[in-house]
Amino acid sequence: MKLYIKNYWIKFLLCCGIFLFVFFISGLTETFNWQLTAYLMGVGSFLFLMYFAVDYYMKRQLYAFLSGQTNRIASGDTNPESLAIQRKVSKVLKDQEIDLMIQSEKREQQVTFMNLWVHQMKTPLTALEMLAQENQLDSDAVLAETQRLKSGLDLALNEARLVEGIEKDFVLKQVSLSEIVNKVINAQKNYFIQYETYPVVHLDEDIIVITDEKWLFFIIEQLLINAIKYSHPKGNILIETKLLDEKPNVIINDFGIGIPREDLFRVWQPFFTGENGRDSGEAAGMGLYLVELAADPLGIMVEIDSSEGQGTTASVEFPKQQS
Repeated sequence: MKLYIKNYWIKFLLCCGIFLFVFFISGLTETFNWQLTAYLMGVGSFLFLMYFAVDYYMKRQLYAFLSGQTNRIASGDTNPESLAIQRKVSKVLKDQEIDLMIQSEKREQQVTFMNLWVHQMKTPLTALEMLAQENQLDSDAVLAETQRLKSGLDLALNEARLVEGIEKDFVLKQVSLSEIVNKVINAQKNYFIQYETYPVVHLDEDIIVITDEKWLFFIIEQLLINAIKYSHPKGNILIETKLLDEKPNVIINDFGIGIPREDLFRVWQPFFTGENGRDSGEAAGMGLYLVELAADPLGIMVEIDSSEGQGTTASVEFPKQQS
């Protein structure tokens, strides 16, 4: 009731002012009739009070809700203002519930990823410990294990950034596609040596794209790491940059074990490793999922095509560049 009066006291005073004004004007006329005027003023006051009484009765649940006397608007309240507020409150609560669910899923996903990541990082640490205990610290073997540790750390850091959203982390600029690809290849040279695979590179040095250099490096790096892991020993990995339908493309083609057709559409799901990933024991199942998270805001399309036993082709397609 207090909130209703606080909200409508100006209207109440305005109506009283109108009554007084009408009474004053009537008193100035020569035919002023006290009895008739009093009667009309009484009827008007009654109707005026009845209007506010009925209005308050219709909105009582709304004002009880707004004043904190109840935590919901009565289901039978058909007042338009009440219904509008009820719809707005319901929408806000639903949006909050969705946000909480999304945040909860993100936290669960991060916990799952970290548990899996910690388990996998034990492998290179154990290998380094055994090499040290047996006095077999061969430089190539140590570099191979430290490379696995470095790749795992980079993946964990990028996972944290990507799950939280990377739009604010973008720095768009003109980038030479061939330079980025060469940087990725050089960064993974120890991987090539470890898996005894060899890059065959055909790069168009004239292709320039507008993108974020750091995240493009990450996308190409993850695709190249997968190609190296699932290639046959002594095999080649074909890496190309070219224009297809006037759109810049990076194409990474390995000739390894490939992906079963039934697994192909699931490779973008988090924690999905597939049969070949489980057999190798090195797949965290997050690489391609994170690639998609990074590619979408940049307008980059990443596609995977594969035939089991024949190899896999990963393509990174950029939007048509404006001349």
